[in-house]
Amino acid sequence: MLRFTRFLLVPLLLIGIIVLVLTLTSRQASMPAVLEDLGERPLVIAHRGGKGLWPENTLFAFERATALGVDMLEMDLHLSQDAKLVVIHDETLERTTNGQGPVAHFSLAELQALDAGYKWTADGGQSYPYRGQGTRIAALEEVFEHFPLIPKALEIKVPDVGMEAVLCEMLAAYDQLDRVIVGSFHERSLKRFRELCPEVATSAGPVSVRLLLALNWLGLSDLLSPSYPVLQIPPQHSGLTLATPRLIRNAQTRGLHVQLWTINEQPEMRRLLEMGANGLITDYPDRALQLLGRSTQLGALQPQ
Repeated sequence: MLRFTRFLLVPLLLIGIIVLVLTLTSRQASMPAVLEDLGERPLVIAHRGGKGLWPENTLFAFERATALGVDMLEMDLHLSQDAKLVVIHDETLERTTNGQGPVAHFSLAELQALDAGYKWTADGGQSYPYRGQGTRIAALEEVFEHFPLIPKALEIKVPDVGMEAVLCEMLAAYDQLDRVIVGSFHERSLKRFRELCPEVATSAGPVSVRLLLALNWLGLSDLLSPSYPVLQIPPQHSGLTLATPRLIRNAQTRGLHVQLWTINEQPEMRRLLEMGANGLITDYPDRALQLLGRSTQLGALQPQ
C-alpha cells in the first residue's frame, strides 16, 4: 500500500510543481498599439467591409464602412500570379465576380479588370445594383493608400506561397505596422509572420484557440502566456459553444481582446456584448452601431 501511495503521490507532486512554476512564470498579453486609441468601448468591426451592405472586400465597401463610423475594417488576402496581395475571400473568382478560376492564376491587372460587384444582391438575386459600376478587386496597397489611419484586421488565406514576407514588407513600407491585426487559420503562416514581423499584433491561430479552450475547461487559464493579443472566435463551432462568460472573462484576464464573428442579428449582438465581448465582427455594422447608440449616416450611403 505504501508503494502504491508513493506511486500516486510522486506524479501528482511533479504535476503540482509544474503547474506552480507555469503559474508564477506566465505572462499576460499586452495591449497592442492598434487598439490603444480605440478606448474601452465595444468595437464594431466591418466583416469584409460589411458584406451584407455592399460588395465585400472592395474599396467601395471600405469607403462606405469608414464613413458609417466603424472602428475597424476586416479583410482577406490572397496572392496574385504576379505576387501582389489582393483583397478577396475565396480562392476562386466565381462567387463574387464575373470571372472564373483561381485567383492565383491571374495577374493583378487581370483581376482588376473584373467586376467585383457583379454577384452582390440584397434580394436573393432579383436585382444586382452594383453590376457595371466599376467596382474592382482591391490591391492591398490601395487599401493602405486610401485608408491609412483606420485599424484593419487582415487574414492570410493561403499558406506556403510567401504571403507572410510580402505582407510584412508592405506593412513597413506603408507605415501600417501599428495599424493592423494579422490572423490566419493556418498556424504555420502565423508562426512565420510572427518571426518576420514580431512588432505586429496577431490573433490566435487554431492551435492557440484549442489550447485556450482546454485550459479554460480545466480551470488552468492562469497558465496561459499568449503570443497574441487578440482572440477572434465564433460563438459556436461544430456544435460546441466557444464564447461563454467564463471563457471571455478568463481570456480578458490574460490580456486578450475578445472579438466574436460573424454576428449579424441584434439580439445575438446584445447577448454577446452583455457577456463582455470586446468587439463584434459583423456583415451589418450599421446594426451594431445602432444597437450601441452610435450615430450612423446610412441614409446618405445609398448605391450611386
